[in-house]
Amino acid sequence: MIKNNPMVLAIDVGASKISGAIVDRNLKIVHKDLKASRDSVTGLADQNLDRTKKMIKTLHVIANNEDISIFSAAAGFPEYVDLAGNLTSKDQIDWQIQPSLDFSQILPVPWTIQSDVRCAGIAEARLGSGKNESDFVYITISTGISHTHFIGGKPISGFDGRAIGFGVIEIDTGSEIVPLENFSSGLGIARRYSAITGDTNINANSLFADFKSNSLAREIIESAAAILGREIAIFGNSLPTKVIVIGGGLWMGSEIYRNLVLTSFQKISKELGYNGNILNATVLDAGVIGTAIYALESVTN
Repeated sequence: MIKNNPMVLAIDVGASKISGAIVDRNLKIVHKDLKASRDSVTGLADQNLDRTKKMIKTLHVIANNEDISIFSAAAGFPEYVDLAGNLTSKDQIDWQIQPSLDFSQILPVPWTIQSDVRCAGIAEARLGSGKNESDFVYITISTGISHTHFIGGKPISGFDGRAIGFGVIEIDTGSEIVPLENFSSGLGIARRYSAITGDTNINANSLFADFKSNSLAREIIESAAAILGREIAIFGNSLPTKVIVIGGGLWMGSEIYRNLVLTSFQKISKELGYNGNILNATVLDAGVIGTAIYALESVTN
């Protein structure tokens, strides 16, 4: 490998898993690491960012061993991030020090901190299903649920960076009013099941695997999908936007869930007279690729 080959470090800190990669200027992943960010459905993930910091150290060692020069880095978080790159919430991740300061102690390069949904969204806007769309909404449906609205190829951040809040829309389930992601995200589904059964080691993947044989899992998943499809239709109609790109591990990983949500979405869209179209995300490792885009552009703009 060419000595001092300049590349960026991209870290996608998720509420269930952490993805990290060394990425070249052409957005090719050269080295990748992946680890779980939690061991239980309870509590916040990645206490004190210890798992993420260990990953950064590991990738930094690899870079040094292969004469790769890391000149910029970025990290995406499932949290609110203000326009200065500071985390302003602690809903999913147990951070104690602002990551831009914390991570700089390990890897002393310029760090860009961004909301993870904008990272995945910018990858889709540049390289995926949104690249030919001047106005579209990107929604991630995974451990959590969030969105970003692209106009002219650029994400709307809002005056304080909080324009990602589709998942915190309050919904009426018929028995209570709760945030949408508490009811319909992967972690929300697992926690609803855990609250009934007491099983804190359960996860959404195992529940979907038991969809046909486990009546409780099926009931929770079907109710989650019905409300999520309804809210996507209402949200798209209210903006309004004709294109909704959806990605995330739960959406892309479960055909069962996609089909259930789409059925609900189509039903409510017809009732509303909404002609919006849902497209699946197409960029592999969108979170990491989008984070790398932010790292690259932070030193070129």
